[in-house]
Amino acid sequence: ISSESAILIEAKSGAILYEKNANETLYPASLTKIATAIYAIEKGQLDDIVTVSANARSTAGTRVYLEQGEQVTLLKLIQGLLINSGNDAGVAIAEHLSGSVEQFSVDINDYLQNEIHLTNTQFMNATGLFHPDHVTTASDLAQLTQYAVRNDIFMSIFGMQELPWEGESWNTTIVSHHRILNGEIPVAHITGGKTGYVPQSRYTLATTAKNEHL
Repeated sequence: ISSESAILIEAKSGAILYEKNANETLYPASLTKIATAIYAIEKGQLDDIVTVSANARSTAGTRVYLEQGEQVTLLKLIQGLLINSGNDAGVAIAEHLSGSVEQFSVDINDYLQNEIHLTNTQFMNATGLFHPDHVTTASDLAQLTQYAVRNDIFMSIFGMQELPWEGESWNTTIVSHHRILNGEIPVAHITGGKTGYVPQSRYTLATTAKNEHL
């Protein structure tokens, strides 16, 4: 494949079926949000009401158009984070759980290293927006996703093609950016996925699949 780095694993055993430069340190872009989502699900209360800050409101990149002062459940923020890749949702989650994006990076790195046992990952924010020290590997991302999909709440969101969204400034239906998951590119057996892009990393992709043999 043309990707600079890739890995394919069997989710139950972790057996490596294919790899290419899987331990090369690279920028993950929005695949970071897999970590933010599972961390929020495990460490937060999904029915918590989160008040959106000015900092979250002004976050760059893909957003779900949260307004300053808007009150949203943590669960809805996680949905906006994974399905529509909302960077504003990611910052709101980080500030709610840790008080600031900076403290969130400390907390999530501790979680990734000590609870999921990733060895080549360091995240500087909750979203994957570019930072020169915000890095991981395909192997670590596979291990992270393997861990996350065991959680039923995470998997239910990770596999959503679309979701009605009602906010203070945006009423719409958010649709997954993953063109295989949302049916734009028909492929059988796909169960979930997340895309990412920043210019420094180019395109990143995580996909899960299941068939009658697995």
